[in-house]
Amino acid sequence: MVATRNHPRDFEPAPGESPTKPSPTKRTTRNSTANDVKPTSSPAASTRSRTATSPSSTTTTRRRSSEWSHTPSNLTLIWLAISLPLVIWDTGYVLLRPHSMPGGRLHWIWSPYDLYGRVDYAYSMAAHEDRYGWTGAQGFFNALETIAYLAYLYIVYTYGEQEPIQGRGAPDKSFMGQFRALSESRTVYGRIAAIAVLLGFTTATVTWAKTVLYWLIEVFSGFHGIGHNDWYSLIFLWIIPNGPWIPIPFYMMYVFGSEILQGLETATASSKKSK
Repeated sequence: MVATRNHPRDFEPAPGESPTKPSPTKRTTRNSTANDVKPTSSPAASTRSRTATSPSSTTTTRRRSSEWSHTPSNLTLIWLAISLPLVIWDTGYVLLRPHSMPGGRLHWIWSPYDLYGRVDYAYSMAAHEDRYGWTGAQGFFNALETIAYLAYLYIVYTYGEQEPIQGRGAPDKSFMGQFRALSESRTVYGRIAAIAVLLGFTTATVTWAKTVLYWLIEVFSGFHGIGHNDWYSLIFLWIIPNGPWIPIPFYMMYVFGSEILQGLETATASSKKSK
């Protein structure tokens, strides 16, 4: 779900190459021209010169190159765009029981759960009446995760700066047509970038751990909630719908964690140099 990278650095000469130096012939020509003809300057040229050497732009570039940055991959943003509405829908069903269940006044919003409650007993009326606690606890954490992910997206889209370069994990620009912007990177800088990464890592870890626990409960209970299904129903109505919430959050954990380690290594290296 998300790959990140540091802010790109300026291109450097390839190994073995040296910066291009002006030839003696060109230098002689420029000197003789300067002696024979006095240069003229126009207001437009002076303006361009002042703009090119603007202290503010130089300072901004230098500050940006030294700041730690975070760029979420488009895979992460697409996953959140797909998963968050589904999680909000599921959370609403769980936290609004029994009104969201068959016979309830709000069941028309969650009518597909009539079938899912027969596939997974944790979502059934019997589990609710028996006060089976896992389903409600899971729904409560779903709500917290949703708030945290929305906060992460708010940071990225409020403080992030759009960059025309190809975003890691993004579809190729040549196939995007008028939707090329979806392939571009969005970068957050400084302290707010660190907050975004910490928030993303923590929330992805909770999502992954909670989903793994959801599966392990079935394993250690002898598949009490889903063991009554045939293989077709089990695969297409339980495993596939719940499967993506394990590998994708784990990928997000890996990417966000790699950025945190990179930041710590950079801070450690700077601390050693200052001693």
